[in-house]
Amino acid sequence: MSEKKIFLYNVGIFRKKLLIRTWAVIVLFVLFVIYNSLQIPKEGRAQFFTIFIPLLALFFWFLRRNFLKQIEILSSGKIELDGSSLKQFDSSGNCASIKIKDLEQMTLDKFRGYDRIVLETKEKIHPIVNIDNQEALVVAIEKIAGIKRKVDLTDDRLWNLKTPMYFIPSILILCAVYIPLIKEKLPYLSPDFFGLFFNVNLIIYLLYSPEKENHIDNKYSLKRRLIFISLVVFFFQVYSQLEKVGWFKD
Repeated sequence: MSEKKIFLYNVGIFRKKLLIRTWAVIVLFVLFVIYNSLQIPKEGRAQFFTIFIPLLALFFWFLRRNFLKQIEILSSGKIELDGSSLKQFDSSGNCASIKIKDLEQMTLDKFRGYDRIVLETKEKIHPIVNIDNQEALVVAIEKIAGIKRKVDLTDDRLWNLKTPMYFIPSILILCAVYIPLIKEKLPYLSPDFFGLFFNVNLIIYLLYSPEKENHIDNKYSLKRRLIFISLVVFFFQVYSQLEKVGWFKD
């Protein structure tokens, strides 16, 4: 009878990445509040902050609660290797099981910056993301299933060292906005125009950037969520510009 082996998720790496994302959201929200406060006359700023400071406190509370909840969920999950069965438990104790001897292929790759094992049978695809001591699990699966790993080195990260190259048009527009000589010849150049141009640039980049399947549910696609948010911002920007020129006035 083979020994039961338990593998936990790499909570340390997840916590680090989640902390970076959380602080990025906080900084963006604070910058958003500061920018909008500067667009308001001085006499109206006190009222503005009276509204937004409670919202900011609620926002911080929500982020902290979400951060702790995600850490708790990952810490409670585990992978159990028992004989020829692999069981994946979530924080609620629910179990997804797969017969290792039914495996036809095992692929190692990166998914959103995390190490991932993709197990494939005739019936389904079973991904395991961010597991601690992954090499030991892979070796054990290879031994039981009698298959060899495949390695996919494709980088699917949305943001990498090449990303700034795709935003060169936006960088050029930003420079032009603050160069008086160019601004005189092109009076439509303004911070608002740059914001609109940058958002269009971002949407085009997201549409053509690669994204690997998560093999669980495509509705959780990060790329789709970012495109949706960018489109909402785009329509708001267009509405604001049309309102400024009196488009909606009788």
